[in-house]
Amino acid sequence: MRKSIIVLMVPLLFLYALPVGAVEKEGRKWQDESIYYLMVDRFMNGSVKNNDNVDTSNPDAYHGGDIQGVIDQLDHIKELGFTTIELSPIMANSKNGYHGYWIEDFRKVEEHFGNVKDVRRLIEEAHKRDMKVMLDLVIGHTSPEHPWLEDQSKTDWFKDGATESHNPWLAEARPLNTSNPEVQQYLIKTAQFWIDQTGVDGFKIVDATSTSSEFIQTFRDEVMAENENFFIASNISAAGSGRIDTALNENIREVFASSGRSLDGLYNIWEENRKKYTNPNQLLHYMDSPNVSRFTHLAVEEGLNPITRWELALTYLFTSPGIPVLYFGSEVPLDDGGDPSSISMMNFKAEDEELKRRIEKLTSMRDQFPALTRGDFKEMYNNDGLAVFKRTYQDQTMIIAINNAEETKSTELTNLKDDQQLTGLIQDGIIRQQKDGVYRLGMERETADVFLVEPDRGYNWLFIGFVGGVLSLFVIAVVAIGLKNRKANHS
Repeated sequence: MRKSIIVLMVPLLFLYALPVGAVEKEGRKWQDESIYYLMVDRFMNGSVKNNDNVDTSNPDAYHGGDIQGVIDQLDHIKELGFTTIELSPIMANSKNGYHGYWIEDFRKVEEHFGNVKDVRRLIEEAHKRDMKVMLDLVIGHTSPEHPWLEDQSKTDWFKDGATESHNPWLAEARPLNTSNPEVQQYLIKTAQFWIDQTGVDGFKIVDATSTSSEFIQTFRDEVMAENENFFIASNISAAGSGRIDTALNENIREVFASSGRSLDGLYNIWEENRKKYTNPNQLLHYMDSPNVSRFTHLAVEEGLNPITRWELALTYLFTSPGIPVLYFGSEVPLDDGGDPSSISMMNFKAEDEELKRRIEKLTSMRDQFPALTRGDFKEMYNNDGLAVFKRTYQDQTMIIAINNAEETKSTELTNLKDDQQLTGLIQDGIIRQQKDGVYRLGMERETADVFLVEPDRGYNWLFIGFVGGVLSLFVIAVVAIGLKNRKANHS
């Protein structure tokens, strides 16, 4: 009976020691999501039935990834803590269009990936796990071999000239004339087709700068007319939609690729976004994407440990306003050698455990603490590589501290309530108010932490006493056994 009581006390005492959020759980909004972005062909080969013309030795050929492979790895993505999956374009493509940008049929799934039934099943399985699915939607281009190009009745469906794009695959595609009302209606009905056939939760419009903002607004309004919770994101502005934050994506890569760099630019971009957009919390933030070389390679070029660089960058990515998007393979972390088109197959056995734990912590914090997804965002300190930010939502306050410097840094925080404690959720430390009223924060070089501000509970003497008692009993037991064995040896 006594053993049972002790066993029951242990979890209760640990619960007493853990921080507790003060905000009641609310229904999920898109700004609460954490997105895992994957390229279907290079993620997981789940079915050999669609492996025709697969050649893993050819970087420009299909490598065998498919919708079934994504289904097979849903639990992996869920365990990392992600709540939404973003798929690269899955529409039928011309030869070697493994990336999905050379559309040949807007209303058919690429046969190397599966079929519409597979996509519907993927989304159903994701929904069972309380996860959403977002599809990349190419609406401004077709394959250079699209049958429409030979159709005389559709000559005004295309623009003259080549596509201007940073994406090398889109540079080879043929630009559609999205100012043509017939093209507009076709694309809108195509979007509705995918919603009706699969139950998808959102679209990211790929390279929308090839279209007009007026069409994107029309597209958004008509597609969302029947579902106000549907999500549409693009790289141009449209009221009520999400937007890809290109400025921050570039800046965060530059800042964290090397140690010692100032974090000034990050907060400046937030200030601009806050003034520019009605809902800056719906901005999508990417560290990596198919258009740029892997962040891992940037760190390697600097001669630095990419794990350390990733941990700092991800802490900012997941705790600043907006929707964080992690490109598949970052948890390994993959290095493309500086060539964005060198996209290797995902190696699930090569995951770095330390980086994986950091991702799991950050996604868990976003899920547990609304201040990190809905709170305001204020800079408390920024100097010589150390930056401290505060996020507040209702009566919940979080502090984010990132030291990008090459030496230990410290600062004094004063704009906090009295008699509080800052409970570290990553490094597990506690900062208490000093007698002079300040909270002294010290951060070792190249480290980051997220603190929950809560009433100072003092030392948990009940827990400490319990642990001390258990240790004392253990020592007594060891001594008793030793004496017993000694007597047995002498007898």
